[in-house]
Amino acid sequence: MIEMLKHFSTKELSRFSDYLASPFFNKDEELLVFYNYVKKYAPEFDGKNIEKERLLAKGIPGLALNEKKIGYMMSDIVEHCENYIRYNNHFEEDIEGYVHLLSTYNKWGTDKLFEQTLREARNTLTKNPFRNAPYFFKEYLLQSEVNLFFDRQKKRAYDASLQEAANFLDLFYISTKLKYSCELINRQKLVVTDYNLRLLKEISDHLKENSYEEYPSITIYYQILMTFTDTDTEVHFEELKRLLDEHTTKFPPDEARDMYAYAQNFAIRKINAGEKRYLREYFDLSKAALEKELLMVDGDLSPWTFKNLVIAALRVGEFNWAEQFIKNYKNRLNEKFRSNAYNYNQGALLFFKGQYGDALRLINQVEYTDIFYALDTRTMQIKIYYQLDEWDPMQSAIEAFKVYLRRNKTLSENVKLLYNNFLKYTDKLSRLTKRDKPKLTELKQKIEETKQIADLGWLQQKVDEKLIDNKR
Repeated sequence: MIEMLKHFSTKELSRFSDYLASPFFNKDEELLVFYNYVKKYAPEFDGKNIEKERLLAKGIPGLALNEKKIGYMMSDIVEHCENYIRYNNHFEEDIEGYVHLLSTYNKWGTDKLFEQTLREARNTLTKNPFRNAPYFFKEYLLQSEVNLFFDRQKKRAYDASLQEAANFLDLFYISTKLKYSCELINRQKLVVTDYNLRLLKEISDHLKENSYEEYPSITIYYQILMTFTDTDTEVHFEELKRLLDEHTTKFPPDEARDMYAYAQNFAIRKINAGEKRYLREYFDLSKAALEKELLMVDGDLSPWTFKNLVIAALRVGEFNWAEQFIKNYKNRLNEKFRSNAYNYNQGALLFFKGQYGDALRLINQVEYTDIFYALDTRTMQIKIYYQLDEWDPMQSAIEAFKVYLRRNKTLSENVKLLYNNFLKYTDKLSRLTKRDKPKLTELKQKIEETKQIADLGWLQQKVDEKLIDNKR
C-alpha cells in the first residue's frame, strides 16, 4: 500500500481521497477514514504514527482497529489504487472512450447520437499532433465503428470506411513491425540473444515496391532498418538524417529520441569500423537531439547520454563546448548518478587536455554500477597509464579487464571482441619502442585490417606517434 501511494503526486493523493469518498466506487466509509489518516504522512510515509504497532496501540479516531482489520484495509486500498489507475487511464485514452460510446450507440441503433459522437471523436483525433503507430490504430478503431454503422444501414452503396479501416490497420502494423524489428536487431548486437524476425523480408519487399513517403512513421523506421541490413550504402543514413530533421515533431519525445539514437548507433558502428569522419556525424546528431529537447526524461538527463555527448565533443576537438556542457548540465543529472557521471566526464575532459594525473584521480572514484561506464572507465585507466609510462599498473589493469570481459555473461561477443582487441593491441604497442620500426609498421597494418577495436582512433594515433619519432 505504501509503495503504491509513494508514487502518487499530491494532486493524485487528493483525487484518490475523492474517489474513495464516492459510494459508486467505495461503500466502506471506514476505509476513507483510514486512508485520510495515512495520507497525512505523505510523501515519505515513514512517520512512527503509521507503524502497525503504533496504530494498534494508539488507534485512529473513529476506527476500531485490530491486526486483522488493518491487513484487510491495506489490501482493500491496494485494490482501490489499482482500480483508480485503470479508471484514470481509461479516460486519458480519449479515442478509446469515444469508440466505446460509438459501439454502444451502434448496438442501440441511435444514429443521431452516433453521428454526433463521431464528429467529436474526429475533431479530437485531428488535434493529435503525432502521426505514429498509435495514431493509426486509433484511426483504425474509428473507421471500424463507422463501417459497422454503415453495414447496419443495409444500404447498397459505396462507403470508404471499410477500406479506410484496412488501410489504417496496415499502417499501424507496418509501422509497429518495423519499429519492433529495429529494436530486435539492435538488441542482438548488444547482448547475447537470438530473435525470430518473421515476415520482415515480405514487408521490406513491399516497401521497396510501394511509396509511403507521406507516412514518416514508416519511412523513418524503414531507413533505420536499412542502416542495419545494408550497412555499406550511405544513402540510407543520409535519408534518415533528412527525415529526422523534418519530421521528429510528429512523434512523442521518447519515440523521437529513440529514432535519433538509432542514427547515432549507426555512426558509432562506423566509428568502431575505423571511419573517423563519423565522429562529427555522431556529435552533430547528438547536438540536434539536445537542441530539440529530446534528451531529457522527466526533466533529467541520463548519465549515459551525458557521457556520450561529452566524449563526442572531445573526440571532435570541441573542448570548450564539452566544458560548458558539463558545467551547465551537471545538475540535470539524477542525484544518485551525478557524482559518478561528473567524475568520469570531467576526468575525460582532463585526459583529452593532457592532464593525466588529475584525470586518473577523478576516474578512480567512478563506481562500476553500469556496464558501459565500467568498460569505458577501465579503458581510460589503461590509456592514462600508457601516457604516463606506468607499465606495471597498465599490465595489471589489462589483465583485470580481460577477466572482467571473460566473466561477464550479458555482453555480446561483438562488444567483447572490441575491447579484447583494444587490450591485445595496446599491450603489444606498449612492448615496442620507436626503434622497432618493422614491428610497429606490422602492428599498424594489423590494426587497420582488424578495425573492430574499441577506441581505434586513439590506438592508431599512438602507433603513428612512435613511427613519427622513429623517422625523426
